[in-house]
Amino acid sequence: MRRGDLVLLRHKTGDILAAGVVADDEAFWSESFADIDGWDLQHVRRVHWLPNSNKRFGARTFGGQGNRFAMMNIEKVRQWVSDLPLSANFVARPLAPLPEVGRDLNLDELGRLLFIEGLASEYIDKLTSTFASLQRVAAWYANEEKRPEKRPSEMETICYLIVPFLLSLGWSQQTAAIQWNYVDIALFRSMPPTDASLDCVIEAKLLGRSVFSAEGQARLYALKKGRGDCKRLIVTDGIRYALYARNTDDFVLTAYLNILSMRDAYPVLNCGGAVEVVMGIARQG
Repeated sequence: MRRGDLVLLRHKTGDILAAGVVADDEAFWSESFADIDGWDLQHVRRVHWLPNSNKRFGARTFGGQGNRFAMMNIEKVRQWVSDLPLSANFVARPLAPLPEVGRDLNLDELGRLLFIEGLASEYIDKLTSTFASLQRVAAWYANEEKRPEKRPSEMETICYLIVPFLLSLGWSQQTAAIQWNYVDIALFRSMPPTDASLDCVIEAKLLGRSVFSAEGQARLYALKKGRGDCKRLIVTDGIRYALYARNTDDFVLTAYLNILSMRDAYPVLNCGGAVEVVMGIARQG
C-alpha cells in the first residue's frame, strides 16, 4: 500500500464505512492503538478519510468475509469510488492528530490511585491480593499454546476470574447472583434481589470474544421494565472489562480495563481506564 492509494473501510459483506486516500509512505508503530477490544493494532497507516463517504451495497456484495485487507474488484463498488469527490485540496488537508497514549499502571500504582479516589483500604488490600492471583490465571488462559483445548468455558471464566474480582470489591454471595433471569451476573444494591434492586448487569463472554459488540445484549437486560435504577452494565471475558454508565434510556462507555495490561485511560476510546472500572464495579455503601 502506497501514498495516494484509494482505500475502503469495509464492514461485514456489504457496507462501506468510509473511503479515503493513503497519506503516508510506510507503516509506523503507535501504542495509541494497543488493545482495541483485545486487538493489538499498533501498526498504523494514516489515511485522509472522505467525510460522509459511507455506502450500503447490500449483504454479500463483497462475497464472504474474506481477508482483512484485499483488492476490491466489485465493479459497482469501483464505479461508486470513481464518482467520489477526491480533490487535490482534500488530499492536502492536515491529518487529524493521533490519540494520546494512556499511562501503564502496576498494582501498587492502582492501589494508590484508588485510595486517592476514596476506595476503602480494606477493599484495596483485598483487591491487590486478588488481582495478583487473577493475573496469573488470566495469563495462563491467554497463552494459547499452554492452556488446554476449549478452556476456559464461559462459566469457568465467571467462576475463576469474574466472581473473585467482584467479591474483592464488596459484593457477596447474597448481592451477586449468577444466571439470574437470563442475566449472567446480576448485582443488587439491597435484598431481596428484584428488578427494583438491580444495580448492575454483567454480561460474560468467552475468552477472546469482543466485549464491545456484546453491549447491546446487556443493555436489553438492563433496560427491561422495572429496572430503571440499574445504573451500569459491564461486558467482560474475564480479562477485559468494558464499563457502561446509564444515560437516560441508553448506556455510554465510560471505562475499559485489561487486567493483564492496565492503563490509566484510553483516549482512543474516549474513556477512562483501570481506576474508573474498579470504582465503577465496587459496591457502594
